[in-house]
Amino acid sequence: MKPKSGKGLYKVVHEDGESLFAAMEKLTVMELHHWMEHISPGITKKLVENGLVTGVRMDDSSDGVVFCKSCVYTKATRKPVMKEHEGECTTEFGGEVHTDLWGPAPVATIHGHCYYVTFTDDKTQMTYLHLLKWKSNTLAAYKDFKAEHLTQHKACIKVLHSDCGGEYTGKEFVLHLKKNDMKQKLTIHDTPQHNGIAEHLNCTILEKVRAMLHMSGQHKFLLGEAVHHAVWLKNQTSTKGP
Repeated sequence: MKPKSGKGLYKVVHEDGESLFAAMEKLTVMELHHWMEHISPGITKKLVENGLVTGVRMDDSSDGVVFCKSCVYTKATRKPVMKEHEGECTTEFGGEVHTDLWGPAPVATIHGHCYYVTFTDDKTQMTYLHLLKWKSNTLAAYKDFKAEHLTQHKACIKVLHSDCGGEYTGKEFVLHLKKNDMKQKLTIHDTPQHNGIAEHLNCTILEKVRAMLHMSGQHKFLLGEAVHHAVWLKNQTSTKGP
C-alpha cells in the first residue's frame, strides 16, 4: 500500500518515473489568475513558486500571456486614486485604522444590503468588511469591529482615520470615540485622496467584484458574497504596504 504524504495525499508513480500528487493540476498563469479572482498574474505565479498555493503546477508555456478581458472591462473607466499615507506607519496592531463607507449599490444584495464599510489596520494591512443596509449602521459596525479587535487580538484602537462623511462626524459617533479615548483623524473636505489607503482599497475591491461578476455572468445581487470573497483573498495574499 502506498504511504500518504504529510498532507494526506497519495503519490502516484508513473511509468516514466515522474512522481505527482493525485490532486495536483497543471494550470496556465491566466487560468490561475481567474481562479484567484483576478489578482495580479505575477502574484499568482509567485504564490505557486513559493509553495503558498498547493495542488497546482504552472504551465510554463503560458509565460507572457497575461491579457484578461474582464480586467480590462472593469478598469477601463477607473479614475486613479493615489495610495497616499501621510507620516510613518504605526508600529503596533490597532495603532491606526483606516475606514471608509461605500454605497449605495445600484442593486441591493440578497439580504437587502446597499452599503459596506471597511476597516484596515495600518500595521498589518488586514481588512475587515461589514455589509450595511443603511449608512446609519456605520457606528454599530465599528463597535462590532472594535469588540472583535479587543477580544481576538487584545488590542485597542487608538486612531480612526476617515473622511469627513456624516456617518463619521455625527454626534453619536464622535461621542463614542471620545468616551473610549480614541483619536479621530479626519481628511480635509473634498480630498478623499488624503484617505488614500481606504479609498484605494475601495477601487481594488470593486474592480475584483466587477471582474468576478462579469466573467461568471452572475447577477449583481451577489455583490455581498463577491465583496466578502474579494476581501478574504486580499487578506490571504501578499500586500504591499503604504
